[in-house]
Amino acid sequence: MNAPYLPPALRLLRPGEPLEQQLCFAEALWTPSEYARKAANLLELHDTARAVVYGAPGSGKSTFAALAGQGLADRGAPLVPLLFSMSSRRHPDDLPGFLTRRLTRAYPALRRTPVEDLVHSGRYLFLLDGLDEMPARMRRWALEEVDQLFGPDAPVVLLTGDTGLDEPLGLRGAQHIGIDPAGPDAVADYLDALGRLEHPNITGAVPGFDRLAKGVRTDPCGPLAVLLCRPLDLALAAQALRRGLLWPSDLTTSLTRTGLSGTRNLLRDLEIAGALNGRWPRHRTTTLARRLRVSDVGPRPGRFLTALHEAGLLRREGRLYDFRHTELRDHAAALALT
Repeated sequence: MNAPYLPPALRLLRPGEPLEQQLCFAEALWTPSEYARKAANLLELHDTARAVVYGAPGSGKSTFAALAGQGLADRGAPLVPLLFSMSSRRHPDDLPGFLTRRLTRAYPALRRTPVEDLVHSGRYLFLLDGLDEMPARMRRWALEEVDQLFGPDAPVVLLTGDTGLDEPLGLRGAQHIGIDPAGPDAVADYLDALGRLEHPNITGAVPGFDRLAKGVRTDPCGPLAVLLCRPLDLALAAQALRRGLLWPSDLTTSLTRTGLSGTRNLLRDLEIAGALNGRWPRHRTTTLARRLRVSDVGPRPGRFLTALHEAGLLRREGRLYDFRHTELRDHAAALALT
């Protein structure tokens, strides 16, 4: 998480306020600590950190939540963030039972405390990610369960791609935070700022962020701008450029030949290849991704999981590992094992 971030385009709908507010940021770059601090500021606007964060896949919801939790910890807030991936929940799990089982594996130091006691202590911020990735038959009850377990005052943050600020979910006392795609001008400014910071990559050349910025400004509605206005694709492209695995011309050629879908697959391939760095066989990542679709993976002897975590391909949920985005996990799972 050392790379700078593009400030997110946020819209807010707060309890008791009928109109949403839009936040605009002039900076082209935020450091992770700045992002963490500002995200924590939003959660602390009310006495209780209760929020629903909306955004399309790849918009940066999980990054926002993780850095908000980091920002709260950095400032010594009394809230301890606990991240849970709801996508792993399966029928007939009830929410308290699911969280209890996850606590046992992800946060074993808390396993002897009933989850209801953790919730009502007010000392833990439950970050419930992937509400929209749960099986469809479970989603209709999920919000009611959250509202019942957490009541109107307990800290909780829900992350979802369902609905949005036009139809906010009915979590009592929550503020609603919509993450919108960045505009082409903001993306071009961000790329120019990256260019000012860039150093020669492993091939001895500079990545060429300025050329991508020029391409976005030249055709702000074109395929390059559409691709890079999604934060996940922007992050994957920047990482591939830094690693010397991609040139700006490769990106534009791929868009011409294979379109957005094919280019996104290329970026996912390069992210996995860069994380493996020639040290690990590709089939291990495929096997890991397929297992993570149905179960958990915790700490094990050896360097494989920690290396992929350090490379940014995996994230941590307490002691458990998961891919930093479901698109990367599903792409890795679809790779041939041979």
